Amino acid sequence: MEPERRKEYRQGLPKVCYKTIRLANVLGSWARGLVVNRTGKAADLSLGEVEQFMGRTLGAMPILSDIPEDPKVQEAEREGVPVVVYEPECAASLAINELAKVVAGEADLPYVPYEERAVVETTKRLIRALTGRRA
Repeated sequence: MEPERRKEYRQGLPKVCYKTIRLANVLGSWARGLVVNRTGKAADLSLGEVEQFMGRTLGAMPILSDIPEDPKVQEAEREGVPVVVYEPECAASLAINELAKVVAGEADLPYVPYEERAVVETTKRLIRALTGRRA
């Protein structure tokens, strides 16, 4: 990806992350981590870049799962069938199923959950990163 387009994606990342965390708060929940979609060689940002950004702005926001770019997803979409049904053994389906286990509580989180103090600090850092003001 050319440097100018990569810069646009990096600049848009705070807004996307903010919306996700805000939605979780509105629903009375807390964002426990990120799911990075369409990862791989052609991805706009690497997992490392996403983790680095989140570490700088929020203190930490772990990646729960990454769903790889997979042509089977587009094929399944054209057929109107979920990819996990269309091609259960493709890389995207396997990653989605592993994420589902974490969400359903059948698998452990890939990190140790935060203490309340860390949640408050993360919120302050997010507000500071997005507004330039202290919470």
